[in-house]
Amino acid sequence: MARPNKYELHVEPYLDKIEQMALVMTEEQIAKTLGIGYATFRRYKEQYEQLRSALKKGRKDLVLELKSALIKKAKGYEVLETKTEKEHGEVVKVTETVKHFQPDVAAINLLLKNYDRENWANDPQMIDIRKKELELAERKLESNEW
Repeated sequence: MARPNKYELHVEPYLDKIEQMALVMTEEQIAKTLGIGYATFRRYKEQYEQLRSALKKGRKDLVLELKSALIKKAKGYEVLETKTEKEHGEVVKVTETVKHFQPDVAAINLLLKNYDRENWANDPQMIDIRKKELELAERKLESNEW
């Protein structure tokens, strides 16, 4: 009977955990956590679809979380802060404060540039020029003028 390889021992049993690790760790950190070298991890990533899928799903979830956080920051938000004061181990005062975070202009700008490119591009004329270049290239390709 063949001896299991490192992938079968160190990676395959942890595919669900790898998906979660991809939310908060780099691939190099994941490899180290699994007890394998980064070069080996990259090789396994090329060889095993299951590993690629786990990493991809983890990154997709991360992107969704980051997008949500960016939108929250762009719109502004409030947080309820609770402060507890103690004397001699006894709670003497609990104070709750609503802390307001203003909308972030940089986050707004980034979101608008990505979600409404036609109106928020750095250089709207360049978009028109690129569209015309693409149309010209398509016409040349169709008429075999290359």
